[in-house]
Amino acid sequence: MNRVSAYLGIALLALLSSCRSEPITWRAPLHDVIFLNDTLSWADQVPDTLWTEGDQGLMLQATTRRSLLGPSDWLPSLDTSWSTTFTLPFIGGPIPVAPGAEIWAEQEVVNLDLPDVEIRRVRLGGGTLSLSVSSTVGGALALRYRLEGAQFPPSTNGGSGDFEVLVPAGETAVLTVPLEGVEIDLTGSDGLQWNRLATSWVVGVPASASGEVGLFGSDELSLEVAFSGVELAQVEGRFDERPIAIAEEASIGNQEVWSSAQVGWSGLEVDLDFHNTTGLDYALTLASIARVEASGDQTELVDDALGQTIFLPRATVSGQGSMDGWAIYPTVAALSLGTGEGNLLDFMATVPESYRLEGNAVINPLGDVSGGFDRIDLTRLPEWALTVRAPLLLGPSAVTWVDTLRPLLPEGIGFQGELVLTVHNDLPLGAEVTMELVDLPESFQWLEDAGWPGEDWRQFDPFSLGPGAASSPQQEQEIRIGISGNQFDALRLGAGLRLSAQFATAEPEAQFDAGQRVVVRGHLQGDAIISIE
Repeated sequence: MNRVSAYLGIALLALLSSCRSEPITWRAPLHDVIFLNDTLSWADQVPDTLWTEGDQGLMLQATTRRSLLGPSDWLPSLDTSWSTTFTLPFIGGPIPVAPGAEIWAEQEVVNLDLPDVEIRRVRLGGGTLSLSVSSTVGGALALRYRLEGAQFPPSTNGGSGDFEVLVPAGETAVLTVPLEGVEIDLTGSDGLQWNRLATSWVVGVPASASGEVGLFGSDELSLEVAFSGVELAQVEGRFDERPIAIAEEASIGNQEVWSSAQVGWSGLEVDLDFHNTTGLDYALTLASIARVEASGDQTELVDDALGQTIFLPRATVSGQGSMDGWAIYPTVAALSLGTGEGNLLDFMATVPESYRLEGNAVINPLGDVSGGFDRIDLTRLPEWALTVRAPLLLGPSAVTWVDTLRPLLPEGIGFQGELVLTVHNDLPLGAEVTMELVDLPESFQWLEDAGWPGEDWRQFDPFSLGPGAASSPQQEQEIRIGISGNQFDALRLGAGLRLSAQFATAEPEAQFDAGQRVVVRGHLQGDAIISIE
């Protein structure tokens, strides 16, 4: 940059001493201006959870973990609503009612329809309680509503379960209450029932009223109650024996990295682990495991382990008092694949888009062994984990490493010449490397849309990268690549340079370790083009 600045100063002096009016353009040699410096490595390209060091070199250790069943598999929605209308038990009127006096007092008990489940208590993770009240009374009324057996968090109504709604004469009043963190006892007034949602409400003349309110026998008061968007966090009760279908899908690792990789295995371990985080027993049978390609095509695994029933005993879910203080100690059951006849090696030959499990589970196959105190935390549901461990070998379809660079270039000049790359490679295999412009500045995108400067101008000349050698792992190569003025200007104005290295098939005995990398350094060699008007 100092050399460019010097030439620029000379140009300014020439301009001041000249009487010419046309632009002044000249070339100045430009050498060893750093263009890029980048490192491609396993650590950059593969997430840490996918590799580890082993005796046989770099080990693939890919794990996917997903919920085995969703919240709706355990319990249906508790959303419910009802309405009530009350009339006065007399004819005529008006009958004066003093401030603070009660007019109506009612109780409502809703039996929740929950097949195969009888609940003692729940803790809610979300939802709202909505009250809509209207009356024909010719004066203001006050409604006090209570959700029986409910404990509200301090952040909601100060922790009180009593809510008051002021109903102006001839109008409708609406109150909405958040339900997150609310615990509700559903055992009724005697504590011996199940699925009983009890509410009570009292209507009277507000104590703050300025005078008496007259009531007529024809007056009505209507109340609409709605529980909506209810989310369950924790449940305690009795879950009857029942089957549940399983259909779950999950991907492994960074798909961009592995989608082009065909992997060969000199050793292969594939394990399925099932983690039970509920206070319920269940029996699990896997009917099929399939690999799913990006195209949607599926390949079924053939394995002796499929079709076997796995018994997963209940976790210990302990804690007294508030349900949000439960402590969970999971149980685990494992299933190893490939121990008998089957197609596991072919099935795992590449890393697919995803894996799909199908089968069925039976909840509490041993019946009610808890005396109605089964516990489940729906925020920590049972999970399955698929783990693959193997030494990493690359097959015929090579891995491609991709990185996008943002080079820093001298400002205010053009350039014509070469990009000189110095490449160090200590991986035990070569690669075909391509570079192209991406994220073009708006001005260049407009020119390209207009058909100039041509279809191939984004592409730089590809080059081959030789493999590293065990005796001299840092193999240095120099590659010279032409760079046009348009390409230089696009990069100077903010375009990115995407570098893709597609590695060749490795030798059978080749080993990989986490420290192997490719280092690419580049500088400009040519002429700076300086123009002053």
